[in-house]
Parts: sequence; C-alpha cells; structure tokens
Amino acid sequence: MSDSQGRVQHVGLSMSGGGHRASLFGLGALMYLIDAGKGPELAAVASVSGGSLTNGWVSLETNLTTVSPAAFRSLASRLAVRIARKGTLWSSWLVYALLAAMALPVLGAVVATVCTGLRGTVIAWPIALLLTGIVAQRRSWVARRTFESSLFHGRRLAQMHHSVDHVLVATELQAAEAAYFSGRFVYSWRDGFGGVGDIHVATAAQASAALPGAFPPVAVPKTGLGLAKPTALKSFLLSDGGVYDNMGTEWMLRASSAFEPATMPPTPAPNRVDEVIIVNSSAAKQPSARPSIRTPILGELKTLLAVTDIMYDQTTALRRRLLNTRYRIAQYADSIPRGLANDGLRGATIQIDRSPYELPNQWRHGDTDRAQRARAVLGVLGDEAAWQREADANKGVGTTLSKIPAERAASLLRHAYVLTMANAHVLLDYPLLAVPTIAESQAWLK
Repeated sequence: MSDSQGRVQHVGLSMSGGGHRASLFGLGALMYLIDAGKGPELAAVASVSGGSLTNGWVSLETNLTTVSPAAFRSLASRLAVRIARKGTLWSSWLVYALLAAMALPVLGAVVATVCTGLRGTVIAWPIALLLTGIVAQRRSWVARRTFESSLFHGRRLAQMHHSVDHVLVATELQAAEAAYFSGRFVYSWRDGFGGVGDIHVATAAQASAALPGAFPPVAVPKTGLGLAKPTALKSFLLSDGGVYDNMGTEWMLRASSAFEPATMPPTPAPNRVDEVIIVNSSAAKQPSARPSIRTPILGELKTLLAVTDIMYDQTTALRRRLLNTRYRIAQYADSIPRGLANDGLRGATIQIDRSPYELPNQWRHGDTDRAQRARAVLGVLGDEAAWQREADANKGVGTTLSKIPAERAASLLRHAYVLTMANAHVLLDYPLLAVPTIAESQAWLK
C-alpha cells in the first residue's frame, strides 16, 4: 500500500507490554521514527498491554503517515505529561472506591469476630470473602472506565485512523491464541476476520492489558462482528496480550505474508510489512533468591508467580531468537537459496536493558557500510557509562499503571529515541539525527 504521495508503506512497529514503562518507551521509539521521516512508510503498529495504551491513543489522535515531526512531538508530549503527572489506572477515584468496597466486608468480619467470637467468625468470614470476591470481579470494569476518562473518552475502534493498521493484541483464553483489534477489523486465527462493530478502544486496550491476577478476563461478544469462520464460542474471553506474545511480534510475522483467503480479509487487506522495528520494554530476568518459596501455603503462590515470570521471559526470548534468525536471513538473501530467502525479514530489535552503544560496538570494525554507520553512531552518542546507567535505571522502572516521575519519564523517552536511532541506523540505514540532550527531553514533559 502507498501513502498519498506514492511512498510505499512497508514498515511495522511492535510495542511490547510493561505498564507505563512500555507506554513511554514505545512512544520514544515512535518519536524517532516520525522525526526520521519514516511516518509515510509505517504500515502497521501492533502492541500489547502498556504499549496498547500508547498505540490506541495515537491511533485516535493523528495519522502517522502525514503528521509532521513538530505536530507529533506536541501530541507525544501531551500523552507523556498525562502518564508522568497522573498516570491512568491509579488516577481515578473509582479505583480507590473499589478497594474500599473490597475492604468493607473484611472489616465487617473482623468486627463480628471481635464482638461475637467463634460463632461470628464461622458466619461472617465466608460471607465477607464471598462479597469481596464479587466486588473484585468489577476490576476490569473499573480499569476500562479509567482508561476511558484518562485517554480514550468513549471513542470506538472505527474512529481510529485507518492509513496505518493500529493493532491492539490480547490473548483469547478459550482458543489459546492471540486476538487482534484494529480500526478496520477484528481477527483471530480460528475465527478469521470480522468487522469492529461497536467495540470501544478502551475495551480493546483494557483487554490487552488485563494482567492475570490483577484483572479478570474481558468478555467481548462476537455478535455483529461478521467473523469469516466463527467458532461455537459466542464471545471472546480475553486476557493480557503478553500471555501469548509479550512483544506483539506475531502480527508482524502474519503481516509479512499473505493471509489465507478463507479468513476473508477486509478490503483493502491489512497492510503488508517487510521491515520491522520491535520495541521490547521487558528486560531479561536476572538471578534472584526466592527464600519465601519454602514458606508453607505462601510458597505455593510464590512458586506459581515465579513459574509465570519464567514462562513470560522464555516465550519472549524464543521470539527474539526467531526474529534475529530472520534478520540474518534477510541480510544474506542474495547468497542463499530462494526458498530460504523468503523467510528473511529486515528489522531491528530495541531492548530497554541495552545501551545505545552495545550494537554499534559490535559492528564498528571493518570497512563495510554497517561498520561505517556504527562508527558514525558512536561518534555522536557521548558518555558511554552514562548511557549504561540510564539503561540500568530504565529497565528497573516498575510495570505499573501509576504515574512515573517526570525525570524518569523523560529518560525513558530519550533512551528509546536514541536506542532506536542507533540500532536502526546501523542495521537498516535509517537517518542519524542529533541526539536529544537531557534538557531537551525534559522539556517534552512540560
């Protein structure tokens, strides 16, 4: 597909999960791409969890293929200020009202226990736990309402700008696969493509961010979507997109090849991509002692949480290895068999735990074009130790949906901007721009 000026849209951007850390880190990478003049080439932006807050908001506010760098920087500043000063989920009184409503039955049970002894305990505590559980089921509703009030304001998927496929990714628990929500279509592998109906952006974003345990699954009825090959299941039952694919890369792999006719793609079909920028805001797990695992009962829960962490990390690691293999195939496509060359995919992965120095240092030796570009990047980055400190600090930012201090928010934006520029310039020959100063990045939050 081409933009209004005839430039081919072929670049895909994936933004991973990771709370507001991911929202800001993905936003910084997108700021660089727009500054570098890559907006007209963007074909798809896929996202998970915290990345979906940025993707959903941007999709409603601007057309990435036509927005100017100055206009986009102004928009990005609005979103960054919102996250830094107020957050999203924890900015609403509804959250605190829900917590109070969950606590009241427990408080009542405590009072009953003190006042009536064993009889009150036997009666009050089962009732209190039941009532607390019923109230807790409203967590997804509260999250959706806070996303509406802070970011999306009742707007629907159909109101997204359609020139770029903005795809919010959730996990379909009944079918054990990803479900994709965009401005022109809903898609899952088993159901095929369908329309967007009356689905709100906040619903899709909240489903994409419904971290297991923190939020119950989100049900989205399939009625009225006109899915190409609907299963017997009447609703999507959705959880955090990161359960299936925490980097949002699966859509890019699908968009790099043709969709099956039986899935009935919309007209025009989803944009194809042959080059990807993968922004991963999840740092690799580090060794850590877990003494509480040996604690009776509590240890069982701790073990389950540890296993979940490892599974999230390993699925992401496997996807990174697959992508790196496809990058290498694309690099040597001219010298390998044609069938194998078709598996290549040009791209760059942007890891939050990496300094902008890391990849250029790997490529700086020799006389190849990449080596020359690597040395050019190293010549503009500045203090290597300072960048490593920034990477170490940014990967440690909590994956919450509360506000992030302005100084750290500015650092996340700047780190993503420069790291994307460094890696994309070396690997893909994207433009090498001036490195924003710390003062300039802090001005983005004003």
